[in-house]
Amino acid sequence: MGLLSRRALLLGLPAAGIPGATLRGRQLPADARRYLDPLTEREIWRLTPRSDPHFLPRTYERFATQRNTFLLVAGRRGDETHAFQVETPSGRLLPTGRLTQLTQGPGVFGLSLTLAPDERSFFFLQTDSLKQTGLRTLREREIYRVEEGWRLAGDLSISVDGRYAALVETRDPLYRLRIVETLKGKNWLVAEEKTRLYRPQLRPKRDQVLYSQAGPVRLWLVNLDGKQRQSIRPVQDSEEIGPEYWTADGKLLGYAHHANSGRRKTTARTYNPDAREEKVLAPCTQFWGATGNSDHSAVVGESRSKAGPNIYVLFPLTEREITVCEHASSRVSEEVEPRPAFSPDSQWIYFTSDREGVPAVYRAGVADWVEKT
Repeated sequence: MGLLSRRALLLGLPAAGIPGATLRGRQLPADARRYLDPLTEREIWRLTPRSDPHFLPRTYERFATQRNTFLLVAGRRGDETHAFQVETPSGRLLPTGRLTQLTQGPGVFGLSLTLAPDERSFFFLQTDSLKQTGLRTLREREIYRVEEGWRLAGDLSISVDGRYAALVETRDPLYRLRIVETLKGKNWLVAEEKTRLYRPQLRPKRDQVLYSQAGPVRLWLVNLDGKQRQSIRPVQDSEEIGPEYWTADGKLLGYAHHANSGRRKTTARTYNPDAREEKVLAPCTQFWGATGNSDHSAVVGESRSKAGPNIYVLFPLTEREITVCEHASSRVSEEVEPRPAFSPDSQWIYFTSDREGVPAVYRAGVADWVEKT
């Protein structure tokens, strides 16, 4: 075989077959499809293929662009999890079918994917590092690496301005919360405990971070310099609180509250950590997770009831609740699915479900109910 034919053969091989070749940037078929929800007959879009599991990051991460042009999702290929870019036109047209791989190598924490504020890059955790990758160039930058003997727990939060990152490290039996400056990598500890720390959320428009802790006092709020640590809304034995979220202005925490007495009564609530006041917004249908849109005029939640495995939109002002669709997920938890969340403009709801056997990412349009933000 001549030199030219050998070269042609090598160029024709897929990147996965060449040792050391990069898989970042390869495009895969998304196999998107549209169907009518069997309960509400609303149009639902499946955005990722059924051939491999795909799921969304945590609901407080920035994973959808302002114009709904694409999403960041996590996908499993064999034993590895990678970040993918999924095209999502804002109109009624189906996506083009392109699914672009953005990361390479093992150890990507799928729940940590977060768009930078300018939407030109994204942050994520991989193995023992905090990284940032440009979406056009796919050039990767390591911002911070944990010290030897410690490992990342997998949770990440990026501030609204992109200046700070909050992450959790662990070394049995210790957990510690660290703040990292994303530009220069300067970092420091703000908390260390012998119980699990998780779900750090940098407070919008404040130099504070909220985090959860295993134990009788679940929520804590602390300044970014580690000072003025305070407990937030202690949970009593007679109640249960779902995963919390910040409102966009940083003034309030929102969550679903479950009264654990007699028939379980669920309400959507907010808590003002500055005034230390709780407010009931409206009753709701056994929400587990709940997340508000950008102006908090609507709250989306998923029911964990097996009799009604649905996604709902709640309007606190009128106390009206509307069924969007079935999520039909076999598992409901903050670590798994469906974890519904609004698009930045409030016109779409994105969620994860294994309704077709393999976890996939879906979206439902709600422009006829929710005003654009």
